[in-house]
Amino acid sequence: MPEIEYPPTPRRDSVRLLLEDLACISGTLSEIMTAWRRAAPGRPELPLGALTRLQDSARRLAADIEAAAGPGRCPNPASSVAERFSALKEDIAGTRATTRASGASEVIDRGLWGLVAAAVHRAETHLADLTPYQPAVTG
Repeated sequence: MPEIEYPPTPRRDSVRLLLEDLACISGTLSEIMTAWRRAAPGRPELPLGALTRLQDSARRLAADIEAAAGPGRCPNPASSVAERFSALKEDIAGTRATTRASGASEVIDRGLWGLVAAAVHRAETHLADLTPYQPAVTG
C-alpha cells in the first residue's frame, strides 16, 4: 500500500522569520541609500530611485504576507507572494549589477550588498518552508 508523506505543516515562526528577513532587506537598502546620498555629488549615476522602489516592494510584500497570515488564517502565502519575491530578488540583483558596472560602488556601500544577499537567501529558505507543495507518494 502506498504511503503518502506529508512534510511538517508550515509554522508561524517561518512567517515571522520571513518578515524579519524582508525588514532586514528594507533596512539595509536604506543604509545603501544613505551611503549613496553622501556620495551623490561625485557619483550622479547611482540610482537612488531604484533603491527606493526596491525598499517599497520589500515593505509591500511584507505587509501582504503579514495580512495573509493574520490571526485565524493559514500561514501559507499565495503563489503570487513567491512570484513577487522572485521579482524583488531579480530587481535587487539588477540594481546591484548596475551599480557594479560603474566601477567604484563597493567603496561607497562597503559590502552592504552582501548583507542584502544574505537576507534574500534566508528569506528564500523561509518562503520555501511556507510554499504549498504536493505530497510525495512512495511505494
